[in-house]
Amino acid sequence: MIYAEILDLWIEEKHLEIRNSSYNNYMYTIKNRVKPEFGEFDVTEITRKDIQDYIIRMSKEYKQETVINITKVLSQSFKYAVENNYITINPYNNIKIPRDIDYKEIKIFKKEEVARILSAEGFSQRNKDIVNIAYRTGMRLGEILALKWEDIDFKHKFITIRRTISGYGNGKIEILEPKTKRSRRRIDIDNTSIKILSNTERKSEFIFCKEDGTIPSRQCITNSFRRMCKAAKVPYRSFHSLRHTHASILLSENVHPKIVQERLGHKRISTTLDIYSHLIPSMQKVATKVFNEIE
Repeated sequence: MIYAEILDLWIEEKHLEIRNSSYNNYMYTIKNRVKPEFGEFDVTEITRKDIQDYIIRMSKEYKQETVINITKVLSQSFKYAVENNYITINPYNNIKIPRDIDYKEIKIFKKEEVARILSAEGFSQRNKDIVNIAYRTGMRLGEILALKWEDIDFKHKFITIRRTISGYGNGKIEILEPKTKRSRRRIDIDNTSIKILSNTERKSEFIFCKEDGTIPSRQCITNSFRRMCKAAKVPYRSFHSLRHTHASILLSENVHPKIVQERLGHKRISTTLDIYSHLIPSMQKVATKVFNEIE
């Protein structure tokens, strides 16, 4: 059987357990990266060396996110092939991933840059408020757009994350449960966030809706954010960088990593530390301070 047929069978089964947005990402990688390279080969003829050489070449030509997506497709589809007896030996075994693509490069904003972005003229208050909430809570864009008034406890000053929006299917937004148990969480919010929410006009059950009460698209918000950065003369980073900025600010101020993990909804504290610890050298100073006080 040719490998392209294996990929088709695997992704059809995989689709049963993943969201449409993840499925679309997998399909893009299969169509544009993996099938052109290996699709017409008989699956029994693909060797470990073929795969290793390909990954090394891709790591030199493409950004790390692209390479990581490729390795996910290859590893899972070959495992599927073994489990279903299309091959007896998995050629993906012991594949080495170039070290420099193990983690994404984290880009953050300076506090003064965020202030300039929020002061940019010519942008709707709604879009500015979405940016500010992302900065002050560390919420994902999909979580912010899915917020309903029932999710806000104004008296005790916290937000409950109950849902998110995913990709678009047949022109409609998908409103989903959070991806993991940890993603369903409570986030305590500051006075400025409370003021933003209190001043937002109630047009529908969704807080940051359009004039007709519907949810704006992710693309609408991210495009607006790119223009806001340009207007403020701030180098553009992705909207998701606001989440990274939130976390790095808290950690640099010696907020316990467990608290940051809970706010971000990471499944494990090791994930939080792996992503952000290199951005916060001040944590090491805390350690030396302890022993400086010991005679």
